[in-house]
Amino acid sequence: MQKTLSFQILCSICLFILFSSSASTQSSPITIGQKHTITSSILGESRAFNVYLPHSYYSSEQIRFPVLYLMDGDYNFHYVSGMIEQLSMISEKIPEMIVVGISDNGHDSYVKNCTPENDDQFLQFIQQELKAYLDKHYKTSSYDILVGHSLGGLFVINTLLDQPISFDAYIAISPSLWYNDYKAEEQVEQFFKNNEGLNQQLYISLGDERGMGVLGFVNQMDIQIFADNYYGNEPIGLDYHFQRYPEENHNSVGLITIKDALAFFFPDYYLTENQLAEVSSFKDYEAYMMPYQEKIGSGFRLPPRQFRQIINTIAEEGETSLNSLKNTIKENYPASLGDFYHHAGNYYIKKEKEEKGLDLLKKGHEHNPNNLEFMVSIAEAYLQKKDQDQAKNWYQKALKLSQKQATSNWYINQLKANIKKVE
Repeated sequence: MQKTLSFQILCSICLFILFSSSASTQSSPITIGQKHTITSSILGESRAFNVYLPHSYYSSEQIRFPVLYLMDGDYNFHYVSGMIEQLSMISEKIPEMIVVGISDNGHDSYVKNCTPENDDQFLQFIQQELKAYLDKHYKTSSYDILVGHSLGGLFVINTLLDQPISFDAYIAISPSLWYNDYKAEEQVEQFFKNNEGLNQQLYISLGDERGMGVLGFVNQMDIQIFADNYYGNEPIGLDYHFQRYPEENHNSVGLITIKDALAFFFPDYYLTENQLAEVSSFKDYEAYMMPYQEKIGSGFRLPPRQFRQIINTIAEEGETSLNSLKNTIKENYPASLGDFYHHAGNYYIKKEKEEKGLDLLKKGHEHNPNNLEFMVSIAEAYLQKKDQDQAKNWYQKALKLSQKQATSNWYINQLKANIKKVE
């Protein structure tokens, strides 16, 4: 009996080990962005911040990205950077942008830095030290957005009132304008007197909540705008919008506010199929894109999927029209020159002119060696030519580079699947 029992126990242990071994998994962390630390001489302490880089960050040396600065960065960074990726690279509703989440040194430090008694010093840190670091180490454009929620929203409003040209656009999510006995609304009249001809934007929101002081502040804004119009004053130049979200609470209002604010800042960036169908020339298309080139500068990249449709339309007119477009892009939109080669190359490949298409794709690859899309398109062109070895070679190059660039997992997984398909 004793031996039988021992044998049963031994079998159970072996089965457990076998099951555990067969069911074992490998785990690795999923990361969004990178954390950095700089020493601030202004604040007299180390300050951490998170940086999210857009999917096409390495696509061109000429490209430059708007920067979204996010207060209370550790708390808000993941959902905001994920939403930015969805709205930009995936949906093309807005331009791709860098997201910078400014970390807190504890709640007390956060309160201190967001309130008027100390916020000037914290703004100096952002303006003089954090921005300088980012401009030195990343492909930043001059266009930037400041976002804050609750006390962070108070910081956003105070920055606008005190130093409005610090940022190009401001998003104040349910800001704590009750602070200091609703003093912010008392500053609005002087703000209008002190400023004219601004080129800034403000989007301010409020959820289903009371006592925040937002309605009083917005009322003062409306009064001053009405007064400017009525008395013929020099317009302040602030493009401002208030939105109430009665079905959102104080914590849920952030996500929808940022989404709607970015749509407010970038109207007509996304063109519907009907709008694109009405575009008969590149000049027509430029009329839509000109405001964004002016905002972002020479590093502005035309929305890739829209640009592809424009190229396909112009390519149908013949090679002369396509070459003319290339010269225009080279001169006025250098960050999109790689996209020109990419889309034009794919156009010819779809027309079964593989050699011409491959020639353009390889020229683009030489111009932008860190652009993964060229490698993938070259691989697919070789697949069309039934050259499995070359297709696999280019897919493997793309996989190696994508892992080095820490591209999104879904992109890496697709490349691995493509490699298996040609093996």
